[in-house]
Amino acid sequence: MTKNDERLNALSDELVPASGKCDSLAGELVRATERIGYRFFNDGDQIGIGYGKETCNPAARFLIRKATKEIADLVAGLWGMASEAGYEAVLDILVGKVADHIEAHPELREQPTPDMWDFYDEHEDVDDSWEEDEEEDNYNEEDEEEEDWDE
Repeated sequence: MTKNDERLNALSDELVPASGKCDSLAGELVRATERIGYRFFNDGDQIGIGYGKETCNPAARFLIRKATKEIADLVAGLWGMASEAGYEAVLDILVGKVADHIEAHPELREQPTPDMWDFYDEHEDVDDSWEEDEEEDNYNEEDEEEEDWDE
C-alpha cells in the first residue's frame, strides 16, 4: 500500500458509507477513486477496456466532470491505457491528487453531490470484449472449414 493509498483510506473511513452514495462531494470523489483502484487491483478492470467499461467508466466520468482539471486529465490518461504498469503508476498519482484536493478544500465535505453511478452511459459503458472473442472464434472456424475443403 502506498502513502497515497493510506491517505485515501483515511478519507474513506471518514467520508464514505459502508454502501451506497456519499452525502458529500468529497466522499463521492473518494468513492469513485476507490472504485477505479479496487476494480484494477482485484479484478484487472481498466477504464475504457472490456469489462472495465461497465465497472469503471461511470466512476471515471464522475471524476472528470466533478473534480479539478488536473484530476480529470489524469483520469483521461487512464482511459483505454493498455499498459498495466503505466496504469498502476498513473492511478497512484490520481489517488494522491484526489486526497490533496479534498484536504485543500474542506468545503467539499459539506457540498451535496450526485451519485457516481448517475454518470453511467448505457451506450458506452458496455463490455464488448466478448464480441472480439466471438469474431476470433468465427475466424478460426472459417480457417478449419477451408482446410476441410482442401483435403
